[in-house]
Amino acid sequence: MRFAVSLGLLMGLALGIGYALVKAALDRRLRKPGDVEREFDVPVVGALPFDEAIGASGSPTATTDFAMKEAVRQLRTNLQFMDVDNPPRVIVVTSALPGDGKSTAVIKLAEAIAESGQDVVLVDADLRRPVIAKKLRLVEGAGLTDVLVGRAKAADVLQAYGPTDHFYVLASGAVPPNPSELLGSDAMKTVLYGFPKKAIVLVDTPPLIPVTDAAVLTARTDGALIVARSGKTTIDLLDRALQNLDKVKGRALGVILNSVPRKGAHRDQYAYAYEYERKATEGDAEPATVPTAQAKPAPHTPKHATRRQAAAEPPAGILDWDTAAKGESRRAAGES
Repeated sequence: MRFAVSLGLLMGLALGIGYALVKAALDRRLRKPGDVEREFDVPVVGALPFDEAIGASGSPTATTDFAMKEAVRQLRTNLQFMDVDNPPRVIVVTSALPGDGKSTAVIKLAEAIAESGQDVVLVDADLRRPVIAKKLRLVEGAGLTDVLVGRAKAADVLQAYGPTDHFYVLASGAVPPNPSELLGSDAMKTVLYGFPKKAIVLVDTPPLIPVTDAAVLTARTDGALIVARSGKTTIDLLDRALQNLDKVKGRALGVILNSVPRKGAHRDQYAYAYEYERKATEGDAEPATVPTAQAKPAPHTPKHATRRQAAAEPPAGILDWDTAAKGESRRAAGES
């Protein structure tokens, strides 16, 4: 009897190990940066951890901890030093499928760029399911589509966001019946490149696989950042997304791996080295010198005294879109 029980336990253990090995071999989900870099010739420019505050509220502006802040800053730094001689200025942010967190990632990236003192414009070019204005609690009525069809000037619908005076949002406006045609138009390119060259323009677009909008825009901009969700996006899905960019000769600047586990076998230890270092120093004699998630930033006095004044005047640091666009058109005509 004992022999039969022991034999049964050993056989069960062997079958369990075999099943686990087969499942791991067949699992094609991307879980950590190394998985992406092993399968694709595209760099991972950022690894964002899973954030419980954002997951619970669904708001990208929810208070985040030290690990998320450092991960976003690292993403910002990698983007700024991506191509020193010819840095990308107008950048599409997309994903393979809906639900990968691209809108949250682009908002976090825009906030980090603005905090560094550089002007950043976030354009909601998802003309099918726009969410940027709603997530940031801004006016949703007018925006990009109104500018493209000539109903409004860009400076009139550009909205300032946050306390930095460097973060501006162009909402999507009304949902049109022909999103791809509008996004692929010369008017769209003129709008995107109508900003001063010192400003970074981030363009939130629909996913690459269901529709062609993101690929069309990528071909007419400096490239795309593709957001992949750890444990959800598969090798095949990311490959299809990259192929869609290749078909239109669009440039894939890199991959942002989102919702990377903080614990377990698939955690990204490199991305959270700062957090581990902070925890290790909690017992030191001078804890005040250690950055914490609860530390409040220094008070900031906005350049605009009130939101009403900001709406009445052109945003500080950003030129009038139409003036800038005309200047770019004249320079292009002179060069030709």
